[in-house]
Amino acid sequence: MTTKPIISPFPLSDIMQAMDQRPQKTSITVSTRTKERVCSRKRGNQTYDDVLEQMLNISDIGDEGKASGVVFLYSVPIGADNEMKKLKSPLPLLLHVDEKNGFIDLANNEFKILVSCKTLEEGLEEAGLQFSDSFDEYNDPSIPMTTAAKEFGKKLRSAVWL
Repeated sequence: MTTKPIISPFPLSDIMQAMDQRPQKTSITVSTRTKERVCSRKRGNQTYDDVLEQMLNISDIGDEGKASGVVFLYSVPIGADNEMKKLKSPLPLLLHVDEKNGFIDLANNEFKILVSCKTLEEGLEEAGLQFSDSFDEYNDPSIPMTTAAKEFGKKLRSAVWL
């Protein structure tokens, strides 16, 4: 009995490229408590990989030693009525305490946020307002924008549950 080779309608190079681009998966053993903690950090459509990646990024920030810590922004005021909208993923803000003048500095380079304030509550409010200002500005169709500016506007929109 002879068998005929299976002929794919797709070129082998396309198949190999698709295999290279598929996400690699692995299994790791974790305690029930750890799994529950990871599950509690999931927001919206985040995957476990998204949550773990975010945790590792935060750990990397702490390892750098350039900040006193990290705080998170969970919601921001959006629109003319400043309605509070949840972020799809908590936005990490590097925290630095300037002991000379007693000010707290919060920063997030990805979303161009920089705040200097006396209290953490004031800083988180100002960080939300800066996000909101950027959101409004980079999503205003009446303002001519470069491609990079349009992409930043898209990034801001995709960070918020609208």
